[in-house]
Amino acid sequence: MLELSVISRVSPSTKNEDIPGKQFGVRIAGLKGVCQVLRGRNLSQSTSHVTRTGHLPGARFILNEMALTIWFLTILLAAQNPKPIPELKPFLTEVRKKLHTDNLLLSQYTYTEKRTVVHFDSNQKPVKTEVHVFDIFEGSPERVGYRRQIVRNGMPLTPVELQKEDQEFQKRKEPIERKLKQATPAEREKTRADRLKHEEEVLDDVFGLYDVEMVGREMLDGRPAILLSFRPRQTFKPKTEEGQRMLHVAGRAWINENDHELARVHLEVIDPISIGLGILAKLQKGATIEYERRQFNDEIWLPVRIEITFNLRLLLVKGLNMRQIIEYSDHKKYSVDTILKFTEY
Repeated sequence: MLELSVISRVSPSTKNEDIPGKQFGVRIAGLKGVCQVLRGRNLSQSTSHVTRTGHLPGARFILNEMALTIWFLTILLAAQNPKPIPELKPFLTEVRKKLHTDNLLLSQYTYTEKRTVVHFDSNQKPVKTEVHVFDIFEGSPERVGYRRQIVRNGMPLTPVELQKEDQEFQKRKEPIERKLKQATPAEREKTRADRLKHEEEVLDDVFGLYDVEMVGREMLDGRPAILLSFRPRQTFKPKTEEGQRMLHVAGRAWINENDHELARVHLEVIDPISIGLGILAKLQKGATIEYERRQFNDEIWLPVRIEITFNLRLLLVKGLNMRQIIEYSDHKKYSVDTILKFTEY
């Protein structure tokens, strides 16, 4: 229940703390004063009118004052009663419907990929930085993918170097294209279905192996997002290799509240991850991944930045202490014209 005190006059000795509504940063000097301030009217005009005529304002004036007061109080009540946090299970169901792997989403687009790799010594001091930029055209069951490098170690490739890159790609592309053309429609459909099936299996592992807690609501890029935290359940038995690795990873995820799309995720390795039974490599505990996505053209969410920090031990001897930042930009919907631009100099 909201209790409102109407103050028709405030004496000079009255302190701001004594005025109702002060906690909202608004000084309420009575219903009449609030409404006139909202309208931009001079408060003295109405009071002088009452003094000259000796009568109260008419019914229309009073109704206007009441309407504006209700509007004002609605704003105050909204500030006191924020939207409740959604229930976890229905919310996760909607998130599951929207979630797809990046490979599937990016297969519809060409884009630019910038990779910055920073090497650190044992004292965490940077000793080497590499910058590589690629024009990316993802492959599919109907076409051959292409990673065209345009910057190597921070230096743009010359037209001659670009031409050599394209010629080498053409040599690799031709036998693969012949094989794709020989495939029947049924075989291409099976390839596509197998990719989708594997994606579903990975996502089933993701939603099956984690205990998820809804932390609260935060603003992210000016939009409301629901923050989730998650940790693996060691009793869960994943069906995919990706799921096996995720048993060693915990983290937090920010989900856009309006359309249930993943906007950001922070992952941390909580147990070492062995590669090749630990003989080939071992990813040490403490490695992190920061992953950001953004909505494009008000229709699709795509990755824009990934930052990976890790300590990797190779062949049980050599250690790599690195940070890798991958930035995606210049997304374009796939078309034949877009591909033809790759071979222009």
